[in-house]
Amino acid sequence: MYTEEGLLEEIRGLLRDEKLYQAYEEAFSRYRYYFETTNYIVLNVYQFNDHGPVHVLLTTRRALELLRIIKKFGIQTTAEKLGKPSWWSEFIVAFGALFHDIGNMIHRVNHYEFSVFLAEPIVERLVGEFEERDPLLLKALTLNTIYTHDEAVPCTTIEGSLVTIADGCDMEAGRSRLVYKRDKVDIHAVSALAIERVEIKEGDFEHPILIEIWMKHPAGIFQVDEILTKKVKSSLLRDKVRLRIHTGKNGETLEKVI
Repeated sequence: MYTEEGLLEEIRGLLRDEKLYQAYEEAFSRYRYYFETTNYIVLNVYQFNDHGPVHVLLTTRRALELLRIIKKFGIQTTAEKLGKPSWWSEFIVAFGALFHDIGNMIHRVNHYEFSVFLAEPIVERLVGEFEERDPLLLKALTLNTIYTHDEAVPCTTIEGSLVTIADGCDMEAGRSRLVYKRDKVDIHAVSALAIERVEIKEGDFEHPILIEIWMKHPAGIFQVDEILTKKVKSSLLRDKVRLRIHTGKNGETLEKVI
């Protein structure tokens, strides 16, 4: 469904600064073996779903889509509230999303802590290419975004909230965030295969973020509640999100405000 080339091209269109995109693409290529090793361990040791190159690119694309939407509706990011230029938020979101899951190669439990540990020297180098006046703050905000992407950790920044919600959207058929045994048919397995498509769209002024979900079986609601809803609730944008769920049952559509 998704290709690395296609996702990179979409990310390029969402990042307004060509230098920033080039740095992102270079980092993706340079540290690709991190994503591939993470995915190998996740798939073969933990027996989870994809956490590799496509996942981090897809999370980046969706987080940048969310960033564009909230900016259109006049919602300030944390970096902007601190008096920083808008490109800071793009940097934080892009690189936070890129490295958010690499800690899985050490252990699944508290993987977000290990992700910060592994990403710190990389982020340090990247920050040095872009910011001279206040590099420590940019680094701190980027690492914060990595740390808070898991629903177990409450978000403290808007940028972290965007990456958290974007991560939770990766739940289409075969890309479930839930653990399920491949040889066992239960609610986890049925739910993991039920969701066909997830799209992020502009909402209204009350709920600027609209996440539209198409599923072929109502069991997909289980995955929405267990993954996406929990991540939205852990974010600072919990009152800005509306879900529109097409259940596939007699064309029924559900609206859900979190």
